Amino acid sequence: MSSLTGPVRIVGAGLLGTSIGLALTKQGVDVILSDSSRSSQALAVDYGAGREPRDGDNPALVVVAVPPDHTATVVAAELASYPNAFVTDVASVKLPILQELQAMGVELSHYVGSHPMAGRERGGAISGRSDLFIGRPWVVVPHEGSNYDAVRVVTDLALDLESVPVNMEPIEHDHAV
Repeated sequence: MSSLTGPVRIVGAGLLGTSIGLALTKQGVDVILSDSSRSSQALAVDYGAGREPRDGDNPALVVVAVPPDHTATVVAAELASYPNAFVTDVASVKLPILQELQAMGVELSHYVGSHPMAGRERGGAISGRSDLFIGRPWVVVPHEGSNYDAVRVVTDLALDLESVPVNMEPIEHDHAV
């Protein structure tokens, strides 16, 4: 059973987003899937990784699973759209995203970057697996402005997906990766 409460919104229905959705829905979590590609979103929904967004959705957690060059813009939009939600991303770089968000003047107390150290040879929703994260490190990357509860929720996400959470500073993560 998941320790996460409330709906989880996943933006990006590729390999990581779909896999997170599959794992959470398997635990009974209400997952909302959103992707700029309607076909990717529809495929992930058809696979059972979550449902289509509805008016009035109020997620407790938003997971941004888009390419790194779009991550900061999407994180900023999600923080603005859901000011009560905690927001994380699963991009492979952390410091440039944090710096871009800071340069945009985004209020970041509800944001904590993260990076599951898992993947497959193939991408896209079609490659999603609910067991992708089991036993894999999930790097949680708080920053000096991170709210304690935001860090806890992102850590809970990693634990719910049976990953091993590891805290790192953004620059430490990027050098390690």
